[in-house]
Amino acid sequence: MSTHLVKHQKITKRQMKEDPLVTAAFQATAFWERHGSKILIGVGAVALLGVLAFFMMQARTKAESEASGDLFRASLAVTNGDFASAAPMLEEIVKSQPGTNAARQAMLYLGDAQMALAKPAEAATWYRKYLEKAGGDDERTRIGHYALGTALEDSRQYVPAAEAYAEAAKRAANDNERARSMVAQARSLVRASQVPKAIEIYTAIVRLPNAEQSIQDVAKAKLGELQAGAPAAPATP
Repeated sequence: MSTHLVKHQKITKRQMKEDPLVTAAFQATAFWERHGSKILIGVGAVALLGVLAFFMMQARTKAESEASGDLFRASLAVTNGDFASAAPMLEEIVKSQPGTNAARQAMLYLGDAQMALAKPAEAATWYRKYLEKAGGDDERTRIGHYALGTALEDSRQYVPAAEAYAEAAKRAANDNERARSMVAQARSLVRASQVPKAIEIYTAIVRLPNAEQSIQDVAKAKLGELQAGAPAAPATP
């Protein structure tokens, strides 16, 4: 058997450049020479952002925990009817722990406290602040609009009150919630001397298929009074 000896040949620069692997290596080296320092800075920045995010999360968790404890103590005062003591406690939570869930809830409680203290204008201010922090949550938004409606109604701002109740009705999760908001809306419209619109709302309540009978009975009674032209007493939501 004959043996074919292959003479070792030196690879030229041109051949090296034409080799895909070698070409890739050259390109990677050139790229690193041009951009290596920027890459290292970028990697360091990402790592730094990760560390900052971790500590921010830790700080937020601590703030939420502290604010929740403060809110619990303030809520006990609200539960006991001590609104005068609860109000400054709640204001301190809003001031010292902004951005926390507890601070947002404190705004709602502050509105309730001001309503109990017969200060509906101040209550409306806090309910609006609560709505600003609702974050697109339908349930929070519904509660906020309904509460705002009660404050505006007590302030005798009947048209804005009806609008707030209507917003609450839009975000209701079921016919009972929707009907209660609509009853309050119609009541405010009557007080604003917008009887035809109130009749429309009461009629819509009667047609809600899953509303409680007691709520529909209120709507039917008020509807009958308005259609008969009799003076309408305030409806109970």
